[in-house]
Amino acid sequence: MTSRARTPRATAGWGVASAVIAIPIALAAGCGADQAPAWIDLARTQVAGTPLAGGADQGASVVQEKDEPWLVVGVERAAWKPEPGKPGSFAAELPLLAVGSPRAGGSPYRLRAGGRDFVYEPDIERYDHLHQPGSFATTATRGVKLLLALAPGEEPPERAELMAVLAIQHQDGGVARVGGRRLSGSGWWVPSGHPCSLGVRIPPDARLAFGIALEPLFGAREVRTAAHTFRVRLDGAVIFERRVEGGLLGEAIEWHAVDLPRGGVQRARLEFEADGPLALTSILAPRIGPRAFPDRASRSPDPLRPPDLVVFLADTFRADNLAAYGGKAGLTPEIDRFAGESRVFARAWSTATHTLAAHSSMFSGVYPHQNGQVDFYNPLPSQVETLAERLAARGYRCAAVTDGVMVSESHGLAQGFESFDERRENGTVERVREVLDADDGRPLFLFVQTYAAHTPYAMSAETRARLQGELALDESYEKLMDSEVMRAYDALPLGKDMVVDAAVSEVAARLHDLYRAGVAEVDALFGRFRQELERRSLLGAGYLLFASDHGESFFEHGRVFHANRVFEEELRVPLILHGPGIDAGREGRPVSLIDFAPTLAGLAGLGPLPLWRGRSLLAPPEARPLYAFQSHAAHDLSTLAVIDGPHKLIGYETLEAVRAGKLHGAFDLGTDPGERIDLEAKEAWPAELMRARQAELEVLLTPLVKQEVLNPSGPELEEMQKLGYGAAQPAKGE
Repeated sequence: MTSRARTPRATAGWGVASAVIAIPIALAAGCGADQAPAWIDLARTQVAGTPLAGGADQGASVVQEKDEPWLVVGVERAAWKPEPGKPGSFAAELPLLAVGSPRAGGSPYRLRAGGRDFVYEPDIERYDHLHQPGSFATTATRGVKLLLALAPGEEPPERAELMAVLAIQHQDGGVARVGGRRLSGSGWWVPSGHPCSLGVRIPPDARLAFGIALEPLFGAREVRTAAHTFRVRLDGAVIFERRVEGGLLGEAIEWHAVDLPRGGVQRARLEFEADGPLALTSILAPRIGPRAFPDRASRSPDPLRPPDLVVFLADTFRADNLAAYGGKAGLTPEIDRFAGESRVFARAWSTATHTLAAHSSMFSGVYPHQNGQVDFYNPLPSQVETLAERLAARGYRCAAVTDGVMVSESHGLAQGFESFDERRENGTVERVREVLDADDGRPLFLFVQTYAAHTPYAMSAETRARLQGELALDESYEKLMDSEVMRAYDALPLGKDMVVDAAVSEVAARLHDLYRAGVAEVDALFGRFRQELERRSLLGAGYLLFASDHGESFFEHGRVFHANRVFEEELRVPLILHGPGIDAGREGRPVSLIDFAPTLAGLAGLGPLPLWRGRSLLAPPEARPLYAFQSHAAHDLSTLAVIDGPHKLIGYETLEAVRAGKLHGAFDLGTDPGERIDLEAKEAWPAELMRARQAELEVLLTPLVKQEVLNPSGPELEEMQKLGYGAAQPAKGE
């Protein structure tokens, strides 16, 4: 197997995670069996296996180029079909699916023929590269396709070789990790016919727990959805066998546990294998632990045991959707009920106006620019030590259930999670249920994210029927986006605002109503989610945090949706915390998503890392400024916010602008919460506040780690664009 070493965190100033309170846990095979209970993380154990290189399957082979594995298949001339109305353009069925990110933001696909290398364009149709001869792309818009642009009259090559990256396996702090498009975590890729084996000492009364995950590497439906058989052998004897069907998209994951010999084994050999067409057949989170442990309902309180930590992240969810934040009662009864039983932080801000930058702050404890993130194509760098990695070192089972796209392994957010499930088509509650059912006795950190309130503002028939009389839901999102108003908005130059007249206000109101229907979907989802937690007694001794990553604009300041300037409609978010020892009620001190990591780490008994910029939500109040960033490099007018008491500055995200004291606006949120009265030129405090915070802003705009760049495949980019993350073109690969 191929390992991809990560840059040591010491180069960035991140230290090694350490637990404040020790718990009985063994992190490597061979730890003493007298420790009870003991969890042996097999992903930390050296495995033996046959490297997958040179072998052939489905007419494909695997080659190593620059220490990276690539899947290669031939594309014959007969496979190419002319694109109607596009001279020189051809399309073929995409035979291979790239998995993982190549080095330094390189292209996930390569196409060669007769010594000629075609140029990969990740977004060939949107940027009209079909008319540039010698380029190719992948797309999922009209089926999963491979596109090729040639000079007029030129025929496709007799035979070309398509290469798709397989940057699947890497090491992270001594832990083997496998990363797919939708399913990632600690563990190994076990290709068909290439078993991996490891030596291990098995303690008495133990069991083996693991996940079996399947993702396709080929585009053809019959291969993509083919069944695979997984086996586990102990000293040659089969102790587990399971046939897994690929399903509609070819993706599947199951969690299993197998009892091991009751008396233990001093020296044993475990083998993991898979049979079927070549695919990303993975063993996730393999671990030996105690055979018997109490369920959560019967676990007695233990001051040495860290509590369960659960986060429900409602993406794109404005604070004023909720009655607790001034919204209309009745739209979100489930979350309102939860708020009434919990601590509500009534003045909470995000760190950014879009998903990736906000999540990176939550997971890393620092602000977006410190992570090198200035756009939609900068993954959270691998040098960063994440909250999940700290909690894993504390003994937590860290699992994430997300809707992918931006909250994804490819964007660097899976770091530290032993399972990271992005299969949004499978339903959030169903996937959460799978994680909860795989309980192995360890404390749980579960992070759940949903796009249910995000564009295109989808809703169920039940929600439409319930809200039809209260909200204007007769026009679809697609129809509104095709209106004269929205076509004019899309034609605006970057950084320009829409003049809001009666027609714009009408479209804004209708979009806002569709959005509120999506908010109602989030509420219903949260209700079902909370029922699953209560059914398993997770909320008795554990903590549940409800939050959002950013809000949504409806032309309050000339822009719509998000990733815009740092006005309140995009920055104000709900933060609601529930758990033992936390009194219900409202708290008015200013807080931020920068406090996310210190809060959860503190609940787990861990102190903050020196680099973290926030404070625990449960710490005593302290006067301090808060900051937020637009994190958008598509134009030179990207903004930042300084929130200091009632005063708010909006400046620009460059060191030059900060040093020059350049401002976009200044507002008194105490008297003008809607930010209608710009005080920059009217009062002295804006310039004074900017000077006072200049030094800290310079620190927050300076990266702590080397910036990473994602060069997505066509289907990945199309998913991003459907969510509105496509205004800036990613850097070209070499």
